[in-house]
Amino acid sequence: MELEKLWKQYSDLLRSAFDNEQSVIQLLETLGERIVMTPTSRYIRDPGCEPGGMIMMSLKTAQQATKLMDAYSLPSEMKKSIVKVALLHDIGKVGDLEHDWLIEQDSDWHREKQGAHYKFNEAEGQQRMSTSHRTLYLLQHFGVKLTRDEWLAIQLAGGFHFEENRWYVHDEPGLATIIQQAKYFVSKRRT
Repeated sequence: MELEKLWKQYSDLLRSAFDNEQSVIQLLETLGERIVMTPTSRYIRDPGCEPGGMIMMSLKTAQQATKLMDAYSLPSEMKKSIVKVALLHDIGKVGDLEHDWLIEQDSDWHREKQGAHYKFNEAEGQQRMSTSHRTLYLLQHFGVKLTRDEWLAIQLAGGFHFEENRWYVHDEPGLATIIQQAKYFVSKRRT
């Protein structure tokens, strides 16, 4: 899909999920071009290893999460939260306020032998953070308000194999479970 169409779909859906809240509009206006260009993965074998990859995968996650919500007969009031979390859970892959998290791989060897089309940006001043922590940092920086369950769903979106998420096993909100399942289905599809 063309980047402009992806961006319009992503930004329109996010604005509507937040009822055009000013903090979300500011986030989109400030980080817009970087959001559009952000891949979701470093490796070509993974879906989303391309400009627009992060928003493409987030949109697919929102679509799959909505289907799961319907399949589980969850209350329709959850839909806005599901869309919010699905569209924002990976926003930390953009990077911090000044630096991109992933940059194009400049090593032919890494591109050819490993399929690594991107590499981590080791720019001076960029703090190492997990994607979920960077996401939550960016959202608080822009004043984006989340419910407790939305916040936890973003924190737990990466899965329970991360040490910081193990505490929540068997006590996670249903929203987090839906997002994890949606991400799993989307990442395993090659379409």
